[in-house]
Amino acid sequence: MRVNFKKILATPSNFSIKKEGVEFNGRFKKLSYDMVEIELNLKGSLKHECDGCLDDFILNIDETSKLLVSDGVYSGDEIDVIESFDSFVDFDKICESELESIKSDYHYCKECEKNFKE
Repeated sequence: MRVNFKKILATPSNFSIKKEGVEFNGRFKKLSYDMVEIELNLKGSLKHECDGCLDDFILNIDETSKLLVSDGVYSGDEIDVIESFDSFVDFDKICESELESIKSDYHYCKECEKNFKE
């Protein structure tokens, strides 16, 4: 789902996207002529490889996030800003990026978590 910056209003709009068993729900609204705020909820589960034993396990995800998307180069003080250079907010790419960020973290199956605590 791609939305042109010009069509995004200051009144919040809802969106929902499902990828790899994870549902991305949220709201987005225009903060200024070149800035959009996205409130994002991620919920679901996906198969993931344990970073301890390398066995597959089900990783449950339940997270929230708030992001800003800038139409062009951003020069402010915020650190969670995605720059868009085609005047569109690409929700599919944002959701893929958030999912890859979660996957890139260390995750352990219950057995490895138990072993590490001992």
